[in-house]
Parts: sequence; structure tokens; C-alpha cells
Amino acid sequence: MLLDQLSAISYQLSAISYQLSAISYQLSAISYQLSVISHQPMRYAHATRTAISYQLTTDC
Repeated sequence: MLLDQLSAISYQLSAISYQLSAISYQLSAISYQLSVISHQPMRYAHATRTAISYQLTTDC
């Protein structure tokens, strides 16, 4: 009886561990996506500055 209960608890803990791993993976993916999004304005700003700088040098 006790062994069966311990086995059931062990199974539940394994299932919880699996779910936590899946959540951790999803959070990592979200974190990566947010990182990409946060860097886009900087890349755009850099491209804009580069284009303006190029235009200024060709106008001279």
C-alpha cells in the first residue's frame, strides 16, 4: 500500500518535472523573441544613421 502511494507520488513528481521543463523551454523561447524585438529598433536606428551619414558624404 505505502509502496503504491510512493510510486504514484513519484509518477506525479515526474509529470510535474516534465511540465516545468516545458514551461522553462517556452520561457526561453519568449525571452529570445523579446531580445530580437528589443534589438530591432537599434538596428533600424543604426541603418538610418549609416544612410544619413552616407548621404551627407556624397552631398559634399
